Amino acid sequence: MQRLLLATACLTSALAAPGKLVLDGKTYELSHVYARRSPDVFDSKKMSTYILASDTELSPADRVHNDAIRELSWNGKMNAVEIELTEGGISWRVLSSQIKMSMSGSRSPNPFALQVTPNRIKGMVKMEAPDKLGDTTYYYEFPVDAAIEKKVEAPAPTAADKVAAQGAASSKAYLAYLVVLMKGDKAGLMKAVDPAKAKMIDTPEFPEMIKFIQSMQPKNVTVLRATESGDKAELAVSGNGGSETGTVKMEKMNGVWLVMRESWKNR
Repeated sequence: MQRLLLATACLTSALAAPGKLVLDGKTYELSHVYARRSPDVFDSKKMSTYILASDTELSPADRVHNDAIRELSWNGKMNAVEIELTEGGISWRVLSSQIKMSMSGSRSPNPFALQVTPNRIKGMVKMEAPDKLGDTTYYYEFPVDAAIEKKVEAPAPTAADKVAAQGAASSKAYLAYLVVLMKGDKAGLMKAVDPAKAKMIDTPEFPEMIKFIQSMQPKNVTVLRATESGDKAELAVSGNGGSETGTVKMEKMNGVWLVMRESWKNR
């Protein structure tokens, strides 16, 4: 069984005095704050320290996973502010499906009063005043008192894992999804992915979108391990002759395994 082992110590809980994110006058209550050490969004070989203030409680696996955090916001399941601590200051971004453009920026030196130790971050993130980016007015503030979590990678899949994966229902569903993906079968794709992605597929832009997705998708994919737990599953996969490895999140809805998310990296 694949496990995501987290270095935890009093991780976080709903804030007694939650923060807030205001976008064009609409307020989102930032009720949960997390901190993590994970690969830099733009350079996976570099580790960064992040603070995430969200209006939604996140699972231990999702809150240490950059791709999961990004996708939750894209799918309208989370509104959040993310702060990356850098050597010279901070970088920030607003994560919300309610905005039509990317909202991010940086400040140097760090304008926020934060105490950072190897295992915990405490302090306050608070803008001096509302600001505007493009046509969107924004403001955020939230207290921070969170342990710094880190995802510990599971052991490499074994030969026995690979054999067992061939019979897993989630594995078969993912490989079937890849077939309809490469065919450009719109109806088949809509049945194979989660409802949020199905809505994105069912648009006039589909012909161009599918060409781009097909060009990025690794070929000759093999499932190396399938870990099913109830209605959720995680697949360890490889592609392009083993030069790329990935993780696929699956979820069973109405008795059907659907592709929720996949992320790939060069070996």
